[in-house]
Amino acid sequence: MRKVTLSATQAGRHHIPEKFNCLSDNFEPNPTAIINEHIIPTIEHYINLLCKYTPAPDKDTGHVLALTGEGACGLSLFSIAEKSLYDELIALSAQVTEERISKMAKEKGMYVAVCYYKRIDGNNYNVTSIFAPDGQIKGEYRKTHLPPEEMWVCTDGDDLNIIELDFGKVGVLTCYDLYFPEAASVLALKGAEILLHPTNGDFGEFTRRARANDNCAYLLTALKHVPGTTGSSSVIDRYGNVLVQTDAVRDSVCYYTVDLDERKVNPEWFYPAQLTGIADVWERKLQERNPSAYSILTQPAKRLLPADAEGREVLRDKMRKGECRW
Repeated sequence: MRKVTLSATQAGRHHIPEKFNCLSDNFEPNPTAIINEHIIPTIEHYINLLCKYTPAPDKDTGHVLALTGEGACGLSLFSIAEKSLYDELIALSAQVTEERISKMAKEKGMYVAVCYYKRIDGNNYNVTSIFAPDGQIKGEYRKTHLPPEEMWVCTDGDDLNIIELDFGKVGVLTCYDLYFPEAASVLALKGAEILLHPTNGDFGEFTRRARANDNCAYLLTALKHVPGTTGSSSVIDRYGNVLVQTDAVRDSVCYYTVDLDERKVNPEWFYPAQLTGIADVWERKLQERNPSAYSILTQPAKRLLPADAEGREVLRDKMRKGECRW
């Protein structure tokens, strides 16, 4: 038995002061003030939610793996600011985020997956790091599919890597990554039993359920709460069933204890199971696949290019006028 409790936040957006609104005429591009008055309170809010509502590891819960929503450091709102400012904010906020999450993971004795922005080798990445119960980073993933606005300030990752934890293998699909079914399939083929989905936006419950069902993996989604929008944080099983969700509740956490040794299986009487002698759905799918028919998936794609400086200013102006919004 490999018991693990999967936990996800659904944090509401913090009110951002007018002086930190980078579309405002009153915007004050002061990195220190932004860090102290916006970034740190945002991170602490996630930590407080997890500490208050996520159960501690014990014989009933097994290991605990907690997940925050995308951009837990609150930098998403600054992606349309000048890149030099954004670069500085990323460097400062990553250090603050890692220090605080590391401390929390160690104090609670749990795994914590946090999604934030990080500067690595001169490039900015949307990173999800998993902190182990000893406070150390066990592994990290760099978002591989960037929407247009994120291309302004970030570099896309080039590897759908697996992170091995004490209880099993984990893969990450950050926000827009979920929109591409190939990404989930690659992670499952590499052995992922749990797919983590930190996100700003919702791609529909049907999409999340399909990714879990198709790949016989648990899917843990941590969504930000935005009034008037759909979607919720949730835990979905290997069959695509929603085990628990937060509904439209601001500042909440959902969690569910699963056993990773409970495989997705067909009944013994099921025709394919009888013919093959393989009741485990994923094990049978691995032998039923026909990779030679999938060659188009590996053909080079025409990559979308981010807007140039002039195009970005045009977009900022439209956002100020309310002609374009998130």
